[in-house]
Formats: sequence, C-alpha cells, structure tokens
Amino acid sequence: MAQVIGEPIPGQSTTTSKATPWKPTKTARPCPEYGPGFVRMEGSTACVRLGGSVAVEYGVRTGGRSGSAATAGVRLETRDQTTLGPVSTVIQARGRIDRGLDGYTYGYR
Repeated sequence: MAQVIGEPIPGQSTTTSKATPWKPTKTARPCPEYGPGFVRMEGSTACVRLGGSVAVEYGVRTGGRSGSAATAGVRLETRDQTTLGPVSTVIQARGRIDRGLDGYTYGYR
C-alpha cells in the first residue's frame, strides 16, 4: 500500500499546528547607567551587552610562501544591582585559525 504525498499518515491526527514567527513585543530599553550598548532584559532588572569581532589576514612571507589567518571573538556582559551590591558577569571566547602566517604549516589555537 503506497501513500500519496500530502495525504495524512494512517492512525495519526490530521490537525496541524503552524509555528508563528517570533516578533519582539517591545523595543529594547537602554541602560545608560551601565554605558553604551547595554539593554535591559525584558522582565528583569539586569542589563546585557553582546559584542564581537572578526579579523581576516593574508600575507606573503620571504621565499614566496603565503599564508592566511582568521580570528573571531564574542563577548557577553551582564550587570545588575542586587541586595548584596552590584553584580557583573563577563563571558568571552576567542578563536584563531592560522594557516602559515605565524610559521606553522597548519595551526589551530
């Protein structure tokens, strides 16, 4: 017995629910007390700032050898006032792929 595409599977419900796309309910509220880039998390007194960087390098070394490198980083910072005083959290990650610029044949750090 073959099933036709689009036909419901026997023994399963024919009702389908479609996911609704995410829409922000409010615009982000800035937190000027913590500096530029901080916004207040909805439903909280905490403020958060997200940032990052990407760098790409290419070069030619003596002897005609060439190489490339790529570096990327991300930083998440939160700040809040608690009954114990101010609390700050920083999570930072960096990565680099080097293909011959620093003298390595293929280096990953």
